[in-house]
Amino acid sequence: MFTVTSFNEIKLGNDAERLIILRKRLNLNQFQFAKELGISVSYIGQMEREELPFSPHIKAKINEFLKREKELYGKDILSGF
Repeated sequence: MFTVTSFNEIKLGNDAERLIILRKRLNLNQFQFAKELGISVSYIGQMEREELPFSPHIKAKINEFLKREKELYGKDILSGF
């Protein structure tokens, strides 16, 4: 079983691709994902378009979200991905 517990474990070309794949795998639109992370929709969009870099703070928020989801649902969000 493939287990992801950290944003950086998603092996793709760059952070923007990781974010898009993760958000789509979660079946969340930009608004929903931004709300879950406590950031603005425009910030999500700018990161996905590579207009703004990812900060360690944003990666930490994503990692916290992944841990919380795993605890709630008892499985890895990206299992089988």
